Amino acid sequence: VKLAFHTFPVEDVDNIPVHAEQVVNNKKVTDHHAIIPTRELQKCNLSELPKGELAILQLISNRLCVAVGDPHRYAETVIELDCGGTVFSTKGKTVVQDGWKALVQKNDSTKSDENVQTLPSVSVGDEMTVSGTEIKEGKTSPPKHFTEDTLLSAMETAGADEMPDEVERKGLGTPATRAGIIEKLVRIGFLERKGDKKTKHLIPTHKGTALVTVMPEQIQSPSMTADWEEKLLLIEKGEYASEDFMDEIKDVIAGLIQNYEVIRDSEVMMSKEANSIGKCPLCGSAVEDKAKAFFCSNRACKFALWKNNRYFASIGKSMTSATAQKLLGSGKVKL
Repeated sequence: VKLAFHTFPVEDVDNIPVHAEQVVNNKKVTDHHAIIPTRELQKCNLSELPKGELAILQLISNRLCVAVGDPHRYAETVIELDCGGTVFSTKGKTVVQDGWKALVQKNDSTKSDENVQTLPSVSVGDEMTVSGTEIKEGKTSPPKHFTEDTLLSAMETAGADEMPDEVERKGLGTPATRAGIIEKLVRIGFLERKGDKKTKHLIPTHKGTALVTVMPEQIQSPSMTADWEEKLLLIEKGEYASEDFMDEIKDVIAGLIQNYEVIRDSEVMMSKEANSIGKCPLCGSAVEDKAKAFFCSNRACKFALWKNNRYFASIGKSMTSATAQKLLGSGKVKL
């Protein structure tokens, strides 16, 4: 930890308190521990590191130092005022000890306390004069779409409110598997990334929305998944029998089969989205990308571009979606 302090400007490093026990517990490590600097820092000349690598090293080192630092303490004051039978309240706070916040770099994403107001000294029963009133109109904003960071945070706490306090593993997945779960949902077409280069949001596709619509609510419940995660951890520790867990799963499946009603028109909702690549040169309908060929969506039309094309195979080429799009657009393609 002391080595990590040397990666960014900090005065009097040797006298900074370190409370490693706040975040270090080898008994609770499951998949892997956090990303932290190693003793290789002793051999490193920071001035020779590329700017980007140094920034990442400083970010990781700063976060480690903050995690083992002194607590940040403050005194919070809440004042409630009664005006015409309506209660208004305001908050203010005074920092008692900077603690770990003294180590936060200026470019860190942690919110500052600059906007926290200081309240005057008052006593219960004091009467004040209302100096003015103002009515402000505004609109509430809908919840923002998840980014990968916000979704990972949501997965970490999903279902936690419904779990007992003593449960060790809560949420969906583990720190090592959550990112992989998101990536799999994108790969199989339940989610897609949309946005600019700076920020990408995760948006459910038609396929993903349809799945949630037809899926039993019990299976959708984060608390059920969190409960399974906890029992898998207990099995890993030898504190729960795998046979009992499998029997529980069988009972859940049997209950769903017996009680769940098929949702009307679910076949339509779960039908594969047609991927149109252009217009049919014969009838003008959309040409769709299917498993073996690019077919006209008009069933009465016989137009098709077969993917297993003998001519293309003879010259070592294949009928790809891009090739088919060019043929439909201009009638020719350069191979």
